[in-house]
Amino acid sequence: MSRVKKIYFHEITQKVRWTQNSSDNFKYDYKYVGEANEPEFDLLMDFLWFLYEDQTITYNQFFDTYKELREFCDQVKGLVDKE
Repeated sequence: MSRVKKIYFHEITQKVRWTQNSSDNFKYDYKYVGEANEPEFDLLMDFLWFLYEDQTITYNQFFDTYKELREFCDQVKGLVDKE
């Protein structure tokens, strides 16, 4: 089973953290986005790169993309769990 970690995003530096650590220990003031296991996190990073490439991403764009992907992953998991 994959370990779930928290995702944080810092809009100004465009940095992402995927960690179990608390945001209190971060150098920058990251905003919490949500949780994901490793395959979900990798998919999110690929999806964001596909959508925005080298463009600057706002927190809202990042969060909305995460939210849509989270809903999709939950639907897929629901289909797998039913069988």
